[in-house]
Amino acid sequence: MAMNTSAERETDDGTVADTRCRNCDGFVTPQFARVFGNNRNEVYGCFECMTATEIKKGSANHPEAAERARQDLRR
Repeated sequence: MAMNTSAERETDDGTVADTRCRNCDGFVTPQFARVFGNNRNEVYGCFECMTATEIKKGSANHPEAAERARQDLRR
């Protein structure tokens, strides 16, 4: 039996969820990707690189917002 070790997992509805943040490469669950990611379950921000407020406002599914958050953390 082959084990799937990739960063992508199939979700209950048949779509594939990326389990890595594309901003900082941090781990995110498939559920996090489904809720906070874009329509393709891509996540551009997680709790490692964004504040909870930014994520709740929808910034985790915008690459530009993720870049701004990363720059703000460097300051």
